[in-house]
Amino acid sequence: MDSLAKKFLEEDAANKELYVQGIIFKNDDFLDVLNQKFNDYLFRINLYSYIRKSIVFAAMDVKQKGNEIREKEGLYLNVLDADFEEEKINTIADAPIDFIEEIYRDKENIDYREIFVNKKVLEAIDELTDRQKQIIHECIIKEKEEEMVAKELEISQQAVNKIKKTALDKLRKQIGGK
Repeated sequence: MDSLAKKFLEEDAANKELYVQGIIFKNDDFLDVLNQKFNDYLFRINLYSYIRKSIVFAAMDVKQKGNEIREKEGLYLNVLDADFEEEKINTIADAPIDFIEEIYRDKENIDYREIFVNKKVLEAIDELTDRQKQIIHECIIKEKEEEMVAKELEISQQAVNKIKKTALDKLRKQIGGK
């Protein structure tokens, strides 16, 4: 006898009685009930199997996505210690911050209020054009060579020199210096 049929008969004592009456004594009423109960049993088995497989495949999918994320990110503080099979927390030492470097770091929109405190200097800088501010920032604050600034801005070195000179003259007039 098939193992599935054996499990069906072992599940409930009434199933054995239906089997005896329907199959052995050839009673059609018992055979119809037996068929109905066996079909219900098969439906439950198939449903449980479907749910189980769905959960397994969903778990595999989640695991695969987690692995992909781990591969992309790559940096984790917690690592699995192979000797003890438990997580240990890694620490990252704080790197000292060079505040001068932070001030000079490239910024798209330069806020000179962070660099200068003198109100007169700030007002004079606000009078400059964006290009003049950019060249003053690159040449004077970041101390880059005019040639390097010219290459970055894709203009000639003479243009950088002229814009810088004009900006500095404008600043001197505004501040009242020589």
